[in-house]
Amino acid sequence: MKKNVPITKNSQIKSSIIELKNETSEWISEIKFIYIEQDFLEELLAEHVMGLCKTNNYSQAKLFLKGITHERKLGKLLEEEIRNHNVNLALLIENIYLKKEDSFRDKHKVLLSEVKNYIQNFKYIKEKVFELVLQIMKSEKKKKLLL
Repeated sequence: MKKNVPITKNSQIKSSIIELKNETSEWISEIKFIYIEQDFLEELLAEHVMGLCKTNNYSQAKLFLKGITHERKLGKLLEEEIRNHNVNLALLIENIYLKKEDSFRDKHKVLLSEVKNYIQNFKYIKEKVFELVLQIMKSEKKKKLLL
């Protein structure tokens, strides 16, 4: 027969910290995927640069490229901050930083906000790049049909 083991406060805290640690791992994974998307967007803009040069959208494309580069730099900094936080959470799970639990939880909330903001900013840039390239592709298609 199974024994029911009572859940202690310590094991509840530990499980909630494990959830925070898992969440930070998901953030890192999301940021790494965004790096791949950023590379794709840069290649997409480079692929259609001739179409951009023929329109007044070239300066807009340059602005998007700068935005992607800036977001990549911010992503690297954010990823490093998340990795450090992840290490601290691992130490907290091992009961090394028990007195600092509240500060780690506060840091987690701040990082959550920063990650959401980072993803939202990137999605905006991605949307604008797609709109620009789609516009160029449509105009190139029209030119081909007219010829």
